[in-house]
Amino acid sequence: MRKIVLILSTLISFNAIATTFNIGPTRTYSSPYALYQANVIQDGDIIEIDSALYSGQACTAVWQKNNLIIKGIGGRPSMEANGSYIWGKGIWVLAGNNITVENITFSGAAVPDHNGAGIRLDGNGMTIRHCYFYNNEDGILTNNSNTGNILIEYSEFNQNGYGNGYTHNLYIGHINRLTFRFNYSHNAKVGHCLKSRAKENYILYNRIMDEQTGNSSRLIDIPNGGLSVIMGNILMQGANALNNNMIGYGKEGLSNAGPQAIYIVNNTLVNKRLNSCIFLDIQNGASTVLVSNNIMAGIGSMLNGTATSSSNNVVENNLSRLYFVDEVNYNYHLNSNSPAVDAGATIASQNGINLTPDSAYKHPVSFELRTTSGTIDAGAYEYESGVGINPESQAQIGIFPNPAKNIVHINTTANNVKNIAIYSITGALLKEKQYSNCINLQELPNGIFFLRIETTNGRSKLEKLVKKY
Repeated sequence: MRKIVLILSTLISFNAIATTFNIGPTRTYSSPYALYQANVIQDGDIIEIDSALYSGQACTAVWQKNNLIIKGIGGRPSMEANGSYIWGKGIWVLAGNNITVENITFSGAAVPDHNGAGIRLDGNGMTIRHCYFYNNEDGILTNNSNTGNILIEYSEFNQNGYGNGYTHNLYIGHINRLTFRFNYSHNAKVGHCLKSRAKENYILYNRIMDEQTGNSSRLIDIPNGGLSVIMGNILMQGANALNNNMIGYGKEGLSNAGPQAIYIVNNTLVNKRLNSCIFLDIQNGASTVLVSNNIMAGIGSMLNGTATSSSNNVVENNLSRLYFVDEVNYNYHLNSNSPAVDAGATIASQNGINLTPDSAYKHPVSFELRTTSGTIDAGAYEYESGVGINPESQAQIGIFPNPAKNIVHINTTANNVKNIAIYSITGALLKEKQYSNCINLQELPNGIFFLRIETTNGRSKLEKLVKKY
């Protein structure tokens, strides 16, 4: 009996080991479709796709197992549909649960129903990271499972939508939670740059814009309400926008379960639509509508609906009076004479939700740490922490070796350094110490990190650090 148990245990352990499959023109599996047809994938496997162009049927696939990791290597491989689709849904269908997709381009998804998606989620939960969605009928379209969590980060969505108003750069259905951070969503065709029916929405530190030629409906649409945090985003509505409101909440009814609460904090909203504009269109009946520390620039009305709390917002219809660094080129960092400097106030956490921004969007599809010196500024950027217009942020940092193995040496021209810290790529503090010219990395895993030098007056400089070997 014991031998049988040992044999079964060995078999279970063997089957639990993930298999890595390689896709590429010179590989056993020449395309995603070839691997899909082989029907060899198991839960937890890793799929690495060589950087190349995969077009037509070759680029399509249905991923039916759970906890897969699918990533482009050696560059970003491109999936160009060119009229092909699978299961009537688009380029890739994620039919398994909690699949991760990294570093892939999706373009040209189109189906007879006119809602072809670069990625169509039929399973529960997924992570999308460092991907690019261009000229699809929907960039991402999900099911209505009412469960599962979605994380989308470091990704770009550009000119997606069929043009009928029902398709969007992203269309997230009825799921449990959406976290959307460090992304660039722009120039949606008639639809929304981001539409989500999730019960909870955390929309953090993104650049969401029409720019010069975009004709989106809304920049952010949360049609069924629920718990939503919109913080640290740069939002720009263009002259060709079709809808007169930039953010909509509950406009199809406050039907999501849970608290009907929305927190809109430290965003920069810029309107160039001349006919009319409502920056925030909030359905009456929400229990909490907190609107604080935002910049609302351009002609328009601040709010349609009722705010339960509204404070420290900078509202100015003349863009030139905000003194942005380069408004014409969508750089909404602040100059020292902007009325938004020191115009904010600390917002206490509510229901366990931190409402103090600790990051800022960095173009393209990245972030920088936000450090407040004194009173927090209104808007998505802190004057003293991000644009290189004060002496400390001009300071040069030398990091060697980089990539590093165990010890990294640091030189800086700043003369008032207080401490040095290392953060993960998602912004988590991993290591902090008083400044010295070297730091030990032995306890950190291989990967990409951010090294921050902070001066005695709270200003900071951020550099990328790579550990490998």
